[in-house]
Amino acid sequence: MPDPNLTPIQGAWIKFTDSTRLLLTPQSDDRPLDQFLQLRDSVFTLVQGPAFLTDLQSVWPAFTDQPRKEVGDLLLMELEAFPRALEVANATATAESDKKKWFNRLLGRASTVTGSVGDILDNLPPLAKGGIKLFTELLDLFKGSE
Repeated sequence: MPDPNLTPIQGAWIKFTDSTRLLLTPQSDDRPLDQFLQLRDSVFTLVQGPAFLTDLQSVWPAFTDQPRKEVGDLLLMELEAFPRALEVANATATAESDKKKWFNRLLGRASTVTGSVGDILDNLPPLAKGGIKLFTELLDLFKGSE
């Protein structure tokens, strides 16, 4: 159930970032990645924290009225599509190798979605801009190679 205290962009962002947690887990075939788990936890704390969400909301009103409302609506659609895509991939992957392949693809897509947020919501305050960059980098670190 969505938090009634969150705005549409904040709620979509939280659902999106929450869904990526499933992808950012230790990898048995890449144990050095474990060294990034503390970074992962700290980045999640940052990008889901109240200060970040306030900064995100601070630029959102420009995307709720014309001429940028359509872009805002499409950005929300992009954020909202990712958790559903992850759910479908999780339900349809049959073998563990299929799941790993899907997860790598989804990490790349999550990175793209995060990049969209950073690119479209121009003039973000430094905390939000930095948080989005760190989240993108985190996704890319866990993606590794296929």
